[in-house]
Amino acid sequence: MSAFRKLLYKRIIFCPKCHRSMFVGFNGKYVGHLFRHTLINKLLILLAVVGLIPLAPSSVSIMPVRKIGLADYVSDEEYKQGRVVHSLLKKTLDIESEEATKLSKIIVRHSLSKKLDPKLVASIIIVESRGNPLAISGSKSVGIMQIHVPTWKEEVDFTEKNPFDPEVNIDIGTTILAHYIRQYKDVESALVAYEGSKNPSESEYSLKVMEVYRSRTP
Repeated sequence: MSAFRKLLYKRIIFCPKCHRSMFVGFNGKYVGHLFRHTLINKLLILLAVVGLIPLAPSSVSIMPVRKIGLADYVSDEEYKQGRVVHSLLKKTLDIESEEATKLSKIIVRHSLSKKLDPKLVASIIIVESRGNPLAISGSKSVGIMQIHVPTWKEEVDFTEKNPFDPEVNIDIGTTILAHYIRQYKDVESALVAYEGSKNPSESEYSLKVMEVYRSRTP
């Protein structure tokens, strides 16, 4: 992943009221957004954050730059799940091994904390965005798990939580998926609800996700 893309993760926010993404900084879109939609205390905090973001791309990263091993996982089970997810990401996406390892760790942590199968969550990410944290769909779904902003803007403050940050996006996405699994008691029905298709009977979304999920990993 290039230093420029890493810089973008820290410097892009999505405003559900403006229905657009923008760079954090002293530019017309962002300053206008602050005055239209942000309370004074949030304005002061955000301006302070802008001043704290390093301008040197090499110092900006959404994930730790050091290599991740067994010691970084809470348990052997997390480590094993991380290996499975890493293999799936490498098999299906054009992604460097180090980035796959970092992304795997985020997926495993948020999945297991919500009693989800990390490989299933990774499969959703592959189908939804091909692992692109900056993905935006025509229906205003954003980020690596394609969170549908119009649906969830009342539950999630997107001015506080940056959906282009994989850590944030996967946390939100796994929360939504866990909610639907509890509601429908069935994974494939939950996947259809997660997609939000207007014609569930015609959607092949769950088939695509399950095809990736059931694929062999080394």
